[in-house]
This record gives sequence, structure tokens and C-alpha cells, in this order.
Amino acid sequence: MSQLIKRIVGLIAVVAVVATVYFASKGPNEVSAKSIKIGVVAPLTGDLAFIGEGIRDSILLAKENLGDTQYTYELIFEDDQLDSKMSASAANKLISVDKVDAIVSFGSGPGNVISPIAEQNKVVHFGIATDPVVAKGEYNFIHWTPLAEENRVFVAELQRRGIKKLGIFESNAQGANALIADLKEKLKGTDIEIVTEQIFNSGERDFRSIIAKAKDSGAQIYMLMAFSPELEVLGKQIKEAGINTPLTSVECFELSDQVDIFEGEWYVNSADPTKDFTDKFAAKTSKNLTMGAANAYDIINLVVAATEKVKSSEKPTPEQIAKEMTTIKNFSGALGNLSVNEDGIVISNAAVRMIKDGKPVTVEN
Repeated sequence: MSQLIKRIVGLIAVVAVVATVYFASKGPNEVSAKSIKIGVVAPLTGDLAFIGEGIRDSILLAKENLGDTQYTYELIFEDDQLDSKMSASAANKLISVDKVDAIVSFGSGPGNVISPIAEQNKVVHFGIATDPVVAKGEYNFIHWTPLAEENRVFVAELQRRGIKKLGIFESNAQGANALIADLKEKLKGTDIEIVTEQIFNSGERDFRSIIAKAKDSGAQIYMLMAFSPELEVLGKQIKEAGINTPLTSVECFELSDQVDIFEGEWYVNSADPTKDFTDKFAAKTSKNLTMGAANAYDIINLVVAATEKVKSSEKPTPEQIAKEMTTIKNFSGALGNLSVNEDGIVISNAAVRMIKDGKPVTVEN
């Protein structure tokens, strides 16, 4: 028996030595030649952590549901608290240290910072962002309902409701600025007038002076283009000023974890995710669906779809993945039937929504 044990131990030792020599000769890059690394930059802490958590949960769900693939996929998460400086640091770390093949980001501010970094380093970058500038370049893409589509629906709803005087409270941020600039173009030729536009900086907490300026403008509705926590503070201070004028927005209400502040108010956002996705997300997380979660789920599947189309014995390059991305049409995603246009923007629809019983729901006209 002792001789048999010795032989078994000896055999195991030989196998271990052979395996070690084999993998050492291959080198780290060859061993993981078919592993695609995807970095995710999102607000995992801070005021918008609930948004980042939803994005992380949906991305993990997407990976879990990939099925059989010819390549393997690795996820690396970095927290940026929706701070552009942290976004840049996270992107540089993902590229230089983790050697990622693709990056997913959230927000126009972070997206605009990461976009040139990704382009310079030839890494695929997919932003969940409003500003189309984020998609500039060969390697950059956006999965968010185009702001032109959101504003088209927004203006149509203003007209349907007979609103002709619009007031705006606007955060001095890239996404909000881009959307308002496009909105002003959409309003040309209509009978809708912007009667007051109050712009404030991130970090502002006392809005009483600009609220007072807007109060006598005659606005029939106030559009809030702000982010948490300014959004919630602004909404509360408007009501504290005794103003009963309705509030609206494009997207921003769903950036709040205190949506009860905007109970009963309508706004515009992307169309509802599919029932299949919402059911899967609820079953996996037992959480309410948050902004960007469905987009993040789609992005992982779009990156995988583009990568899997590259037939090669070697690891696909980001250039190959980017080229395949622009060929994707009629893709069945969490946000419906999707196509990537020549500008690197995933086309999807916008819808009128409202906060009802503390939850966002699509309005059936």
C-alpha cells in the first residue's frame, strides 16, 4: 500500500511540474488570450450610490445570463461617485493596470472625461449618457435615448397640455446644458416660450433667491434639470416657497431616491424596459429598477454580441469589437429593439412618465 501511495504522489508531482512548465511557457497574455475584460465606472458610493448599485446588479445579471460564448468575460468595477476627476482616475487605472478591453460609464460628465482617454488608448467605451459628444470617435458609443428624441416627446407633451410658458432651473452640467441647448432649438417655430431660466452650480443648497426670481415669471410649469442632492433640495424649497406650479423634467426625477417629492408630476424619460428584463431583475435583486440599469444590461450584451462576431483564434482587439458594434441592427434588448447608428449611438424611444405611488410609470395617452 505504501508503494502505491508513493507512486500516486510521484505521478501528481510530475503532472504539476509539466503543467507549471506549460503555462509558464505560454505567458500570462496567452493563458488568458480569450478573456475579455470590461471595466465599469459608476457611482457606487455617495448620493447616487443607489444608481450605481442598480447598474452593477444589472451588469452582473447580464453576465450570469450570457450562456455559451467562445470568449470569457471578466468584470472590474470602479467607484467614481459621479465625480469627473474620479472618473478619469478610474478609467486610467482600468486601462493601465487592469488592461481592460472595454469601459462602461454612467453620466455625461464622466462620459466626456473618459471618452478621449478611451479613444487615445484604443479601448471601447460605452457611456450611459445624454450628451452625444460622449460618442465622438471610433471607440466611443452611447446607449441612452438620444436627447433630440427626448426633447421631441417633451415639446409634444407641452403642446398637448396647452403649456406655452416654461420656466427652467438648470444645473451647470454638461448633460443638462446639452439637453437645454437642443430643447431651445426644438422650441423654435412653436408658441412655447421660456419665460425664466435659472442656472446654478453643483453643490448649491440654497435656491431661495433664484426661486424668487422665477416666481413672478408667469411660468405654467417648471422644468428641473438637476441631480441629487440638488434636485431634492430644489424641489422642497420650491414647495416651501408656497409655489404650486407643476414641476417636470427630462430624466432627472429618476435620479432621485426620494421620488415622493415629485408625486403626481409628469416628465420624459426612456421607454419602459421589457417585462422579461424587469422580471429577471426583480427576481435576482428584489429591488426597484433604477435609472440606467436596463441600459447597462444592454451594453454588456451589445459588447458581447460584437465580440462574439469576431471569429479568430486570437483574442479580438478593441478595434475589431468597435467595428462589429456599428453593424448591430435589430438587437433584442432590455429596452426593446435596438440598433447602433453610424455615430455610435444606440437608438431607442422616449416616453412620457410620471411618479405614481412613489414609482415611475409610463403614461398611457
